[in-house]
Amino acid sequence: MRAPAAALRDWTGGEPRLVLTVCARCGNHWYLPREHCPVCGSDDTDELVAAGAGLCVAVTHVHVTTEAGAAPVWLTLVELDEGPVVMGRASEGLAPGDRARVSFLPDGDGLVPSFTREDDR
Repeated sequence: MRAPAAALRDWTGGEPRLVLTVCARCGNHWYLPREHCPVCGSDDTDELVAAGAGLCVAVTHVHVTTEAGAAPVWLTLVELDEGPVVMGRASEGLAPGDRARVSFLPDGDGLVPSFTREDDR
């Protein structure tokens, strides 16, 4: 197994971006760090900053949150143009089948990905 490259920071580390992993052997792209490709098992991987656009595949309205008195939130799953499906907050009006683009909103001490319709920007 080769030594891991210096990891790019993403929104979980305070950088406003989605970082994907790309398998150098089979070309598979995935989101969320792992040491080996989930398709071919290779540990020969690189990182890629996603463009942040894709197709909204699902939206849900969460009425009950973990924080007492917190407002309900909209959540979405977006299939990025690079392939992986990611979750984030959704602007009201985003619907499955819409083209979506990510931005990053402040949340407490960090950032959260939030998707809006591309034509609403």
